[in-house]
Amino acid sequence: MKKLTVFCLVLVAVGLLACSGNKAKNNAAADDAAASQPAEQTKGAVGEKFLDLEEPDADGKIHKLSEYVGRGKWVLVDFWASWCGPCKAEMPNVTAAYKKYHAKGFEIVGLSFDREKEPWLKAVAEWDMPWTHLSDLKYWDTVASSVYGVNAIPDNLLISPEGIIVARGLRGPALEAKLAEVIK
Repeated sequence: MKKLTVFCLVLVAVGLLACSGNKAKNNAAADDAAASQPAEQTKGAVGEKFLDLEEPDADGKIHKLSEYVGRGKWVLVDFWASWCGPCKAEMPNVTAAYKKYHAKGFEIVGLSFDREKEPWLKAVAEWDMPWTHLSDLKYWDTVASSVYGVNAIPDNLLISPEGIIVARGLRGPALEAKLAEVIK
């Protein structure tokens, strides 16, 4: 029993490390360079206009983020992956928010960090995610990671109807609270 408990704890730790990625910061010099960047250069900063990007849908058709964002609706850009345990744990909160606020002008665009199509689409179906999904299937090298500086998932951006990022990293009750504040 003791060995099984230790094994389970190791699996959880490995899963958390896999989701945190931190691929861009492998040495102290990279950490120092990132820490010294001026705030206005931060990718996806609250108060800034969203940055456009292009990614394919499940059929391979290329879409721009601007097709969904800045068009009069509140949009949550959700960074996730099928292999990410914390993403799976967070998805019921995201789904509940979508169901509650969708009719009031709330949309979600999921940008997956998957590298294989089948697990990505299986998770979309099994995790009850009825919104738009895009992925270039490039794992941590996805365009979404480089454009928005995503070093860990789950992560997200809440973007106003005018295309301004108003919040980042909303999880659990924080997502619901922010949506209740901005969507009447």
